[in-house]
Amino acid sequence: MFDYKGKVVAVTGASSGLGKQMAEGFAQCGADLVLLARRVERLEESAKEWSEKYGIEVFPVKCDVTDSDSINEAVAQIEERFGHCEVILNCAGGEKGTGTPLTDFKKEDWEYTLALDLTAIYESTKAFTNLMKKAMEAGKQSYGRVINIASIYGLVGNKS
Repeated sequence: MFDYKGKVVAVTGASSGLGKQMAEGFAQCGADLVLLARRVERLEESAKEWSEKYGIEVFPVKCDVTDSDSINEAVAQIEERFGHCEVILNCAGGEKGTGTPLTDFKKEDWEYTLALDLTAIYESTKAFTNLMKKAMEAGKQSYGRVINIASIYGLVGNKS
């Protein structure tokens, strides 16, 4: 169940927090990784460490999930490098406006939050599922999975 040898797992938000932790969990299961985030220098550090520690291939890719062109370019790089991707883990997030009372929440923060927490999931899932479908049709993989991670703030809100 947890053997990912020969599988490719892509993780957005892999430079820190849950994205980084989940990426390492897949590394421990033998998955080759694609680490996606804006802060590529952090990705490169993890890539070096995990490729040596777990004996896997780790491909760091600079990607801003709020920019569909950036997502599509990342997927093109993944297709060129691996030819397939079994799992996309949408884990990118941010803290802009977290804990801000509605009366003080700026419209720019609202728009950024929607772009990051909603539109980015749609755009990255669409791009990755297109790659997965193409790879399945070519016999390079037998399945594709999408895992979306959300903030606890979606359940508890803000008491301010």
